Amino acid sequence: MQLDEAFAKLNIIQDFIPKTNSNRPGTSITPKKITIHNTDNDSPGANAAAHAKYQKGADAQNRKVSWHFTVDDKAVFQSLPTNEMGWHAASTEGNKTSIGIEICMHPEMDVDAGYDRAALLTAVMAHQLNVVVVDGIVQHNSWSGKNCPRVLRATPDGWSKFLEKVRTHYDSLGAVAAPEIAFMHLHDDNKIG
Repeated sequence: MQLDEAFAKLNIIQDFIPKTNSNRPGTSITPKKITIHNTDNDSPGANAAAHAKYQKGADAQNRKVSWHFTVDDKAVFQSLPTNEMGWHAASTEGNKTSIGIEICMHPEMDVDAGYDRAALLTAVMAHQLNVVVVDGIVQHNSWSGKNCPRVLRATPDGWSKFLEKVRTHYDSLGAVAAPEIAFMHLHDDNKIG
């Protein structure tokens, strides 16, 4: 799959947290890792759009929580640029060295499709950010000890199967096809006009 096809399939909607919000620190980062989370919100309607909206609200600001992407089976919402720190890892090192991807858990979601979209997003971001696959893909648990991503951790072989999907998507990514172009060099005697 070419990168442009992957981006089209992901359906990434940029819905950034306002720069004035207290949960958008504005600190520049060069991420070396991608941290995977589950939203741990299994309420009806708790999809990617709802979580993107939540990050712009008062509760997220008061709790000082933010992450880069929220994924469900239909779309991906991006709430922070990938070169800005979010507060998602409960660890200074995790926040300063990784981007956060939250995978939704709401009951209306096609779980397999949601995890496949999350694996594709992880692969594309690893490609874009030069993150090592699979060593640079970590669980939230590895930073703070929190049982997150809870659903992946509770599913037999859930984490290893997710990483296999990431690897498969990553290995299939190719450059955008484009024709070769060349610029004509005009000599003084061939000036236009």
